[in-house]
Amino acid sequence: MKYRYLVAVIAILALLSIAVGAVGYEYTINASDDFATAELTDDISALDEVAQRFNMDTTKLHDYFKQNGLIYLAVSADKQTQVKISAFSDNFSTTVADISYLDETGLTAFANAIREDDDSPAQLVENNGRKYLCVKDTLSDSGGVYTVTQYITICNNKTFYFSGYNPGEDTSSEIDAMFKSFRLQETDVDNNTDKYFIWINCGVVLFGAVAIVSIIGIIRVKTKTKKEKDENET
Repeated sequence: MKYRYLVAVIAILALLSIAVGAVGYEYTINASDDFATAELTDDISALDEVAQRFNMDTTKLHDYFKQNGLIYLAVSADKQTQVKISAFSDNFSTTVADISYLDETGLTAFANAIREDDDSPAQLVENNGRKYLCVKDTLSDSGGVYTVTQYITICNNKTFYFSGYNPGEDTSSEIDAMFKSFRLQETDVDNNTDKYFIWINCGVVLFGAVAIVSIIGIIRVKTKTKKEKDENET
Protein backbone atom coordinates (compact mmCIF):
# COMPACT_ATOMS: atom_id res chain seq x y z
CA MET A 1 0.00 0.00 0.00
CA LYS A 2 2.79 2.43 0.83
CA TYR A 3 4.18 1.99 -2.68
CA ARG A 4 0.88 3.21 -4.14
CA TYR A 5 1.15 6.36 -2.04
CA LEU A 6 4.69 6.88 -3.31
CA VAL A 7 3.53 6.65 -6.92
CA ALA A 8 0.67 9.08 -6.26
CA VAL A 9 2.96 11.62 -4.59
CA ILE A 10 5.46 11.48 -7.46
CA ALA A 11 2.69 11.97 -10.02
CA ILE A 12 1.14 14.89 -8.12
CA LEU A 13 4.50 16.64 -7.69
CA ALA A 14 5.26 16.25 -11.38
CA LEU A 15 1.87 17.66 -12.37
CA LEU A 16 2.30 20.55 -9.97
CA SER A 17 5.64 21.40 -11.58
CA ILE A 18 3.86 21.45 -14.94
CA ALA A 19 1.19 23.79 -13.59
CA VAL A 20 3.83 26.17 -12.21
CA GLY A 21 5.63 26.20 -15.53
CA ALA A 22 2.45 27.01 -17.45
CA VAL A 23 2.17 30.58 -16.19
CA GLY A 24 2.96 33.68 -18.20
CA TYR A 25 1.78 37.23 -18.70
CA GLU A 26 -0.20 39.20 -21.21
CA TYR A 27 -0.59 42.89 -21.95
CA THR A 28 -2.63 45.19 -24.14
CA ILE A 29 -1.88 48.78 -25.16
CA ASN A 30 -3.37 51.28 -27.58
CA ALA A 31 -1.40 53.77 -29.66
CA SER A 32 -2.76 56.44 -31.98
CA ASP A 33 -2.43 56.13 -35.75
CA ASP A 34 0.51 58.55 -35.63
CA PHE A 35 2.65 55.87 -33.98
CA ALA A 36 4.44 52.96 -35.60
CA THR A 37 4.59 50.00 -33.22
CA ALA A 38 6.46 46.72 -32.92
CA GLU A 39 6.42 43.81 -30.48
CA LEU A 40 8.91 41.14 -29.51
CA THR A 41 6.60 38.45 -30.87
CA ASP A 42 6.36 40.09 -34.30
CA ASP A 43 8.04 38.63 -37.38
CA ILE A 44 11.07 40.59 -38.56
CA SER A 45 9.10 41.89 -41.53
CA ALA A 46 6.62 43.54 -39.13
CA LEU A 47 9.42 45.71 -37.73
CA ASP A 48 10.07 47.51 -41.03
CA GLU A 49 8.12 50.71 -40.33
CA VAL A 50 9.63 51.20 -36.87
CA ALA A 51 13.10 50.41 -38.18
CA GLN A 52 12.72 53.03 -40.92
CA ARG A 53 11.76 55.71 -38.40
CA PHE A 54 14.89 54.92 -36.40
CA ASN A 55 17.03 54.68 -39.57
CA MET A 56 17.95 51.20 -38.40
CA ASP A 57 18.33 47.89 -40.17
CA THR A 58 15.37 45.60 -39.40
CA THR A 59 17.63 42.75 -38.25
CA LYS A 60 19.49 45.10 -35.90
CA LEU A 61 16.18 46.31 -34.46
CA HIS A 62 15.17 42.70 -33.86
CA ASP A 63 18.47 42.11 -32.04
CA TYR A 64 17.96 45.35 -30.09
CA PHE A 65 14.67 43.95 -28.74
CA LYS A 66 16.34 40.80 -27.46
CA GLN A 67 19.42 42.48 -26.03
CA ASN A 68 17.47 45.12 -24.11
CA GLY A 69 14.60 43.05 -22.76
CA LEU A 70 12.09 44.94 -24.93
CA ILE A 71 8.64 43.54 -25.53
CA TYR A 72 7.04 46.63 -27.12
CA LEU A 73 8.21 49.75 -28.94
CA ALA A 74 6.25 52.69 -30.36
CA VAL A 75 7.54 55.82 -32.08
CA SER A 76 5.67 58.85 -33.40
CA ALA A 77 5.92 60.03 -37.01
CA ASP A 78 8.23 62.91 -36.03
CA LYS A 79 10.35 60.48 -33.93
CA GLN A 80 10.07 62.83 -30.96
CA THR A 81 7.81 60.68 -28.79
CA GLN A 82 8.58 57.07 -27.92
CA VAL A 83 7.23 54.36 -25.64
CA LYS A 84 9.25 51.32 -24.65
CA ILE A 85 8.07 48.42 -22.53
CA SER A 86 10.73 46.06 -21.21
CA ALA A 87 10.84 43.15 -18.78
CA PHE A 88 13.73 41.77 -16.73
CA SER A 89 14.11 39.03 -14.14
CA ASP A 90 16.25 39.74 -11.08
CA ASN A 91 16.56 38.43 -7.53
CA PHE A 92 14.01 40.91 -6.19
CA SER A 93 11.35 40.31 -8.83
CA THR A 94 11.80 36.54 -8.59
CA THR A 95 11.37 36.68 -4.81
CA VAL A 96 8.36 39.03 -4.85
CA ALA A 97 6.63 37.44 -7.90
CA ASP A 98 3.99 40.20 -8.12
CA ILE A 99 3.76 43.75 -6.77
CA SER A 100 0.38 42.95 -5.22
CA TYR A 101 2.20 40.81 -2.62
CA LEU A 102 4.14 43.80 -1.28
CA ASP A 103 2.80 45.54 1.82
CA GLU A 104 3.47 49.19 2.60
CA THR A 105 6.94 48.42 3.95
CA GLY A 106 7.79 46.35 0.88
CA LEU A 107 6.54 49.05 -1.49
CA THR A 108 8.65 51.63 0.33
CA ALA A 109 11.73 49.43 0.01
CA PHE A 110 10.99 48.91 -3.68
CA ALA A 111 10.54 52.65 -4.19
CA ASN A 112 13.81 53.41 -2.40
CA ALA A 113 15.63 50.85 -4.53
CA ILE A 114 14.30 52.53 -7.66
CA ARG A 115 14.77 56.12 -6.55
CA GLU A 116 17.04 57.30 -3.73
CA ASP A 117 16.48 61.01 -4.44
CA ASP A 118 14.49 62.44 -1.52
CA ASP A 119 13.62 65.56 -3.53
CA SER A 120 11.91 63.52 -6.23
CA PRO A 121 10.88 60.12 -4.82
CA ALA A 122 9.02 57.44 -6.76
CA GLN A 123 5.25 57.92 -6.62
CA LEU A 124 2.80 55.04 -6.21
CA VAL A 125 0.07 55.05 -8.87
CA GLU A 126 -2.60 52.54 -9.88
CA ASN A 127 -3.62 51.74 -13.43
CA ASN A 128 -6.21 49.17 -14.53
CA GLY A 129 -6.03 47.36 -11.20
CA ARG A 130 -2.25 47.18 -10.99
CA LYS A 131 0.16 49.21 -8.84
CA TYR A 132 3.12 51.01 -10.39
CA LEU A 133 5.92 53.18 -9.10
CA CYS A 134 6.29 56.30 -11.23
CA VAL A 135 9.52 58.27 -11.66
CA LYS A 136 9.85 61.34 -13.86
CA ASP A 137 12.87 63.33 -15.02
CA THR A 138 13.12 66.46 -17.16
CA LEU A 139 16.45 66.59 -18.94
CA SER A 140 18.16 68.63 -21.62
CA ASP A 141 20.79 68.06 -24.26
CA SER A 142 21.79 69.44 -27.63
CA GLY A 143 18.37 68.45 -28.96
CA GLY A 144 16.49 70.50 -26.36
CA VAL A 145 14.41 69.73 -23.26
CA TYR A 146 12.65 66.39 -22.94
CA THR A 147 10.86 64.36 -20.26
CA VAL A 148 11.39 60.71 -19.35
CA THR A 149 8.50 59.06 -17.50
CA GLN A 150 8.75 55.52 -16.18
CA TYR A 151 6.08 53.30 -14.64
CA ILE A 152 7.56 50.25 -12.92
CA THR A 153 5.83 47.15 -11.60
CA ILE A 154 6.45 43.46 -10.85
CA CYS A 155 4.48 40.73 -12.58
CA ASN A 156 5.17 37.06 -13.30
CA ASN A 157 8.55 37.21 -11.48
CA LYS A 158 9.71 40.05 -13.74
CA THR A 159 10.20 43.78 -13.32
CA PHE A 160 8.33 45.63 -16.07
CA TYR A 161 9.30 49.13 -17.20
CA PHE A 162 6.86 51.30 -19.15
CA SER A 163 9.09 54.13 -20.36
CA GLY A 164 7.85 57.23 -22.18
CA TYR A 165 10.07 59.83 -23.88
CA ASN A 166 8.68 63.13 -25.17
CA PRO A 167 9.86 66.71 -25.79
CA GLY A 168 8.90 69.33 -23.22
CA GLU A 169 9.02 69.78 -19.48
CA ASP A 170 6.23 67.36 -18.57
CA THR A 171 4.72 64.04 -19.62
CA SER A 172 2.88 64.46 -22.91
CA SER A 173 -0.81 63.68 -23.43
CA GLU A 174 0.19 60.88 -25.86
CA ILE A 175 2.32 59.12 -23.23
CA ASP A 176 -0.44 59.66 -20.67
CA ALA A 177 -3.08 58.13 -22.92
CA MET A 178 -0.92 55.12 -23.82
CA PHE A 179 -0.20 54.36 -20.18
CA LYS A 180 -3.90 54.62 -19.26
CA SER A 181 -4.65 52.07 -21.99
CA PHE A 182 -1.91 49.72 -20.80
CA ARG A 183 -3.10 46.53 -19.08
CA LEU A 184 -0.68 43.97 -17.68
CA GLN A 185 -1.59 40.77 -15.88
CA GLU A 186 -0.31 37.32 -15.06
CA THR A 187 -2.11 34.60 -16.93
CA ASP A 188 -2.23 30.84 -17.27
CA VAL A 189 -0.81 29.73 -20.59
CA ASP A 190 -3.72 28.46 -22.67
CA ASN A 191 -2.94 27.64 -26.26
CA ASN A 192 -2.77 24.45 -28.29
CA THR A 193 1.02 24.18 -28.14
CA ASP A 194 1.05 24.34 -24.36
CA LYS A 195 -1.87 21.93 -24.13
CA TYR A 196 0.08 19.42 -26.20
CA PHE A 197 3.10 20.07 -23.99
CA ILE A 198 1.04 19.35 -20.85
CA TRP A 199 -0.43 16.17 -22.36
CA ILE A 200 3.03 14.96 -23.33
CA ASN A 201 4.27 15.59 -19.80
CA CYS A 202 1.23 13.83 -18.36
CA GLY A 203 2.18 10.85 -20.54
CA VAL A 204 5.73 10.99 -19.19
CA VAL A 205 4.40 11.11 -15.62
CA LEU A 206 2.08 8.16 -16.30
CA PHE A 207 4.91 6.18 -17.90
CA GLY A 208 7.11 6.94 -14.90
CA ALA A 209 4.41 5.81 -12.50
CA VAL A 210 3.93 2.57 -14.46
CA ALA A 211 7.69 2.03 -14.48
CA ILE A 212 7.84 2.49 -10.71
CA VAL A 213 5.01 -0.01 -10.23
CA SER A 214 6.82 -2.49 -12.51
CA ILE A 215 10.08 -2.10 -10.59
CA ILE A 216 8.25 -2.59 -7.31
CA GLY A 217 6.63 -5.73 -8.78
CA ILE A 218 10.03 -7.09 -9.83
CA ILE A 219 11.43 -6.41 -6.36
CA ARG A 220 8.49 -8.18 -4.76
CA VAL A 221 8.89 -11.22 -7.04
CA LYS A 222 12.61 -11.40 -6.32
CA THR A 223 12.00 -11.03 -2.59
CA LYS A 224 9.32 -13.72 -2.64
CA THR A 225 11.54 -16.09 -4.69
CA LYS A 226 14.46 -15.56 -2.36
CA LYS A 227 12.24 -16.17 0.68
CA GLU A 228 10.87 -19.42 -0.78
CA LYS A 229 14.41 -20.53 -1.68
CA ASP A 230 15.63 -19.85 1.87
CA GLU A 231 12.67 -21.78 3.30
CA ASN A 232 13.35 -24.78 1.03
CA GLU A 233 17.01 -24.85 1.98
CA THR A 234 16.10 -24.95 5.67
